[in-house]
Amino acid sequence: MKNPFANLRERWYRRFVHKFYSKDLLLELQNRARADSADYVMSRMAEAIICRGQDELFAYCAKQTNRDGLCLEFGVATGSSIRKLAKLFGGTTIYGFDTFEGLPEDWAGTTESQGKFKREGLPKVPANVQLQQGLFDQTLPAFLVAEHDPVRFIHVDCDLYSSTATIFSNLAKRIVPGTVIVFDEYFNYPNWQAHEFKAFQQYVASHQIQYRYLAFTARGGSVGVLIESVGE
Repeated sequence: MKNPFANLRERWYRRFVHKFYSKDLLLELQNRARADSADYVMSRMAEAIICRGQDELFAYCAKQTNRDGLCLEFGVATGSSIRKLAKLFGGTTIYGFDTFEGLPEDWAGTTESQGKFKREGLPKVPANVQLQQGLFDQTLPAFLVAEHDPVRFIHVDCDLYSSTATIFSNLAKRIVPGTVIVFDEYFNYPNWQAHEFKAFQQYVASHQIQYRYLAFTARGGSVGVLIESVGE
């Protein structure tokens, strides 16, 4: 007896599996990015712990800070993460940098184009948060003229290579042994090697930085790093 569902299964396969799944380049690129990221974890991050999500990663990395100094976030958007940091660091002031106009350029290799993540108005933040509105290369130099402390903690959530490189070029003399850096999109997405990851690796190579991976999230691409030594 002929299976009455055979033709239905065949039509489903042709329409959904063959037509969409088998031809979905974005899915294949993401699979390859995940595999590359897993290889990187196995080869370079064996001592890092695995966190279930951002809350756990923030909490763990915040405990690893062993010095006073500036707490900074680059890429505030809706304010969700900076509110978490404000609570974790108690009465410490958290400085948040963002244009609030969205991505300043296309996020090459992803689906996100210039202007994505734009929001109307500034987010509501706790009393111990101060927002610095504008492009990093405009706001950060002036901020560092007024603030002279080294950096205790940085949350890098600006996605792009150019923005991340601007952060490290300005903060090079303020990043010291004991500084903790958390990257929101370090790896595990198509073209991850060309953005936050690339900017950090260029920075550590040019400044003879020794660092240690602290933790990463099981999903997404967030990674925590501890700076152990800084070259002359």
